Amino acid sequence: MTIQSKIKSLFKRPQHPKQPFLYAVTAGRFLGELLVFIEDNKGKYSFLALPEMKIREIPKDKFDTGLKDKIIDIVEKLPAYVHKTCVQQYNKNKLNALALKDTED
Repeated sequence: MTIQSKIKSLFKRPQHPKQPFLYAVTAGRFLGELLVFIEDNKGKYSFLALPEMKIREIPKDKFDTGLKDKIIDIVEKLPAYVHKTCVQQYNKNKLNALALKDTED
């Protein structure tokens, strides 16, 4: 790594959302929710919303605007075991939603 690239990396803003970070919603309809980033999914970001354990899908442009306007704040980087548990809950909720959808059809 060159000195120039090291200097650039110091000033480069980290790209969010990313795993295993936790985000807080500080305004709006979902005020008070904590969002655990799970995956980038076709133009939307998927999160597990705490404490209700609901799946939230947020369009990329709305998430970026929320970060810029301080509607969404970066809280912390989660420990690996906590993030793993959240991913498992997200996957369980996703399977339950698919099963429920299949029974409705």
